[in-house]
Amino acid sequence: MTVVTRLVLLLASIVISSSALAQRADPEPALAKRCPSLAAPAGTILAQPPSWHSSEPLPAHCRVRGQIQGRTYFELRLPESWNGRFVMAGCGGFCGSLLPDKPGFSNSINEALKKGYAAISHDGGHNGQSWETQWAYNDAEALELYAHKVLPVVTDVGVALTTAFYGKAPHHRYFSGCSNGGRLGMIAAQRYPELFDGIAAGGSIFSLSEIAGKWGNWMTRQTTHHGKPVIPRSNNELLKEAVMAQCDGIDGQRDGIISAPQQCRPSFAALACKSGDASERCFTKNAIARLERLYSGQPVPGAPPVTQTLAPGAEHYTDIWLFGDDENAAWGLAASTGYRNLLSQELFQRDHNAALDHNTLAAWLDKSALPALIDADNPDLSALAQAGGKLFLYHGWADPLIIPGPIVDYYRAAAAHSGGVDKLKNHARLFMLPGWGHCWERPADAPDQFDPLELVANWVETGVAPEQFTASQHDDQQHVVRTRPICAYPNVATLSKPDSPDHAASYTCSPP
Repeated sequence: MTVVTRLVLLLASIVISSSALAQRADPEPALAKRCPSLAAPAGTILAQPPSWHSSEPLPAHCRVRGQIQGRTYFELRLPESWNGRFVMAGCGGFCGSLLPDKPGFSNSINEALKKGYAAISHDGGHNGQSWETQWAYNDAEALELYAHKVLPVVTDVGVALTTAFYGKAPHHRYFSGCSNGGRLGMIAAQRYPELFDGIAAGGSIFSLSEIAGKWGNWMTRQTTHHGKPVIPRSNNELLKEAVMAQCDGIDGQRDGIISAPQQCRPSFAALACKSGDASERCFTKNAIARLERLYSGQPVPGAPPVTQTLAPGAEHYTDIWLFGDDENAAWGLAASTGYRNLLSQELFQRDHNAALDHNTLAAWLDKSALPALIDADNPDLSALAQAGGKLFLYHGWADPLIIPGPIVDYYRAAAAHSGGVDKLKNHARLFMLPGWGHCWERPADAPDQFDPLELVANWVETGVAPEQFTASQHDDQQHVVRTRPICAYPNVATLSKPDSPDHAASYTCSPP
């Protein structure tokens, strides 16, 4: 497919979906002239002349669409009322789609646009479904873009266009992303420490070898047999009820939130079917054994774990990420297969869809160049500190897809490298959210609403590091039903006013 054809398809796919809402705005005269006359930087082709758009609830903005170096599609939105800041969004999974209107705070730009940011979205440098990796077979340039180069490539074009439009460069540059976007944020902190002033990186699959590789492979072996699911999705609510009953009160509160999942190891023996036949109110003995391994990481009882594993509380999300049905594999299994095929293609030039035994996978990873290329697991953040950058990490304790253990271990390793948590907290902070899953893909049964970009921007521009922030939980009508403080690791929220447990002011952040 030629570049021109792809640009036409891009234009058609996005313009058709948004043209009904797009309206001509009446911007400030000087900016009105600059928008349609913006010229593409070297190596960039614009899909159409930039134009003004305004559709509720978005502010009037100049919309710029195009392709960089014949590979990376982007959309940049330049608000008429600019706050002087630029932000690059991440992209989820293995990327492959341009999603400028993705709602919320996960790899999204519109919430930033509403606050006056010049904001850019991109497709990661290739086309494909978010769980697919075929685009990378025999295309080292595409893989390198996805791995890390998309960061300077997109930022350089975005900042150049922003500067040309407003007549001055942004006074601060930010990155905000979740999942793979979180990995890109950590890549930026480790390999491009001067590229952004502040980085918000959430739900980060910062180590694909550990999470998509070891955890994904283990999870696939426990949840499927010959490609078919063996832990029924229909039994997910039973699983959730059982784990909540065992783990919810460990922190001293029975509030529907497992706030100390690392202190609970649930048992599933009581869920076994008496007759041996599975139903929605019981599990077969085979499924019980698999659940035990899923939560312990142990091939047999007493053996050392082979991987980090599920944290109790993840059951609110396991039905969408881990437990598929006969017609549709769960997304987590499909994405793990995509990563395993990347390894197999690199080493043997063929796909390998079936899960591997742990030792074979470990041997593949040892031989592969992928971990060094893609993983963001370097604990040395000294260059970020020297550049004056800030890294705001956030992760859900209830995330079943990007399990929480590895990010906690990474932060501890980074703290050790920095000379302790107190020194690391000057430029990098981690916030663990009880009850929150993966990147807002489903509302939590716990406070999970906050704006990571605004939190890191406030840190950068005021110099005041966040010791905590307030997250809110909303009902179906978007009314706030409860709030909680989210504390900078290793501190946790402790209830100090038992009469008002639904209000953040009733808690204090203190060591666990």
